[in-house]
Amino acid sequence: MLLRLIKVLVSLAFGGFAALVCFNNYQDAPANLAYIETVISMVDTFPTSPKFRAVFPLETAPTFLTIILAIEGFIALLLVLGSLRMLVSIHRPAASFNRSKAITSFSFCIAILLWFGIFVTGAGEWFLAWQSPVGRGAIDTSYNISIIAFLGLIFVNQKEEDDG
Repeated sequence: MLLRLIKVLVSLAFGGFAALVCFNNYQDAPANLAYIETVISMVDTFPTSPKFRAVFPLETAPTFLTIILAIEGFIALLLVLGSLRMLVSIHRPAASFNRSKAITSFSFCIAILLWFGIFVTGAGEWFLAWQSPVGRGAIDTSYNISIIAFLGLIFVNQKEEDDG
């Protein structure tokens, strides 16, 4: 029972984190747009780096930001809903509780795809943000967040067994 509650709380905490990230990115849209423009234009990558990957016009940056905000908000919403679904099933048999994890598992998967797939792989490697003094810190942070999401996915999906 305690382990089930911990799974609910870990999922809820990550959902709260995703909500705060979404809120902060929305509240500071000008800084986020400037960051996205720097990354997609590849203006501060090494001089010898291939620039054919850059995206122009820079007016596409608000579209990128909107998509990112939507995904972050979606992750937050689904994690909260998934956590509540797990909480409702907390005293039910193991098979029922295991089934209640589906939304939460899907949410953690989307988080991994966002922070690792889009930020680390897309921004970090495709647009070479790791070469940028501005981009390097965000890539490291995104990598760490993706690891936490992956650990959350593994932890939540440990199978429950009925006592006795």
